[in-house]
Amino acid sequence: MSLRSARLLACLIAVSAASLAPFSAQAAGDLSLSEALARALRDSPELRPFSYQRRAAEAEKLQAGLHPNPELGATLENFAGTGDVRGVKSLETTLTLSQLIELGGKRDRRADAAAAALGGVAADYDVARLDVLSETARRYVDAAEAQAQLDLAKQSIDLARQSGEAVEKRIRAGAASTAERNRARIALLRAQLDAQRTEGELDARRVALAAMWGQGAPDFSTLSGDLYDIPPLAGFSEFAGRLETSPDLAKFAAERRLREAEVKLAQAEAVPDLTIGAGVRRLNPGAEVGGTGADYGLVASLELPLPVFNRNQGKIAAAQERLGQTEAERDAALLRTRSVLYGLYQAAAQARRQAEALRGEALQQAEQALTLTQRGFANGRFSFLELADAQHQVLELRGQAISASADARRVDAEIERLTAQPIVAGAAGATP
Repeated sequence: MSLRSARLLACLIAVSAASLAPFSAQAAGDLSLSEALARALRDSPELRPFSYQRRAAEAEKLQAGLHPNPELGATLENFAGTGDVRGVKSLETTLTLSQLIELGGKRDRRADAAAAALGGVAADYDVARLDVLSETARRYVDAAEAQAQLDLAKQSIDLARQSGEAVEKRIRAGAASTAERNRARIALLRAQLDAQRTEGELDARRVALAAMWGQGAPDFSTLSGDLYDIPPLAGFSEFAGRLETSPDLAKFAAERRLREAEVKLAQAEAVPDLTIGAGVRRLNPGAEVGGTGADYGLVASLELPLPVFNRNQGKIAAAQERLGQTEAERDAALLRTRSVLYGLYQAAAQARRQAEALRGEALQQAEQALTLTQRGFANGRFSFLELADAQHQVLELRGQAISASADARRVDAEIERLTAQPIVAGAAGATP
């Protein structure tokens, strides 16, 4: 692995692990984000094909640097004719060995193009590796969200049971009807069904996460960390400045090197190649009167095409146009990526504001209202419907806070995917 690749690998691991650092605290049976990322990089089925692509590109580079093979030729003349050349008595045989000598540095240009193609494979691998990290982080957040929602569903079951117990007390005191008991039982049943549904979602997301490293069934029980501990955002200009060095744009740099090498190769191919040959000719004077036997002589040849019509001008022009196309595609990709990044940045900021607002005064007010309603229900001042409404409001706000926090994490992962840098403010200048 080159020094650049090693640094990029360290950066890619730091990208997701840095901004989701609260997930790193790990207990027995837990899976931390850093471990999930490391396992995905080591065993991802998506990255396996690149080892074959790299070796294939290395083999093509080796092939591109080889010299042309010499050619062995044989020529038979003056046989199977009529008169003096009938049969083989006048047969003349020539054996030649020729070699193509490439001029204009064609072999070096082919090797340069193959090396640039190998660099393109490395750039593609960097992009795919970043995709795997981003997708692993996203699936980790999905599973963490489902885990938090399951905890909330269990809280809902506990509240429903407490409400049922309070209803039973009121019924025994003659302060409530059996209709409220039915409502309490229905609320408990709904809470249990919601918990079962959420548990199924959690299992599915755990399986999806384990699939990132090729595992059919997860070998972890829970995910560690605090979903609510969201890192602060850096300024948008700082994120935009990172795009130039992202693997997506680096891929275009590798593509540009390949196109430049193809232009030079096409120009080198415009130089005609020289073919030289030498051999021996067997002369058969048997057809002549008084001939005593075969004679031998040396032959030599030299061939040099004249670039009158074909000067490879079409291939050169096509290679130059492809180079220009790569430049245009890079500029378009940069503008498109910057636009996407701005949208993600706004979404990340909004998700943070929403998560903070939901977990702040709104949730505090709802929890205080629930406490007062619970007391009032026990004292007969509120009905079961009012109690259920207060409980629903608290649970709904908590669920929305979980979803908003998870949304912020997912958007962070997408931003890191585009910039290949940690999301935390001030982290862009850090050197891995």
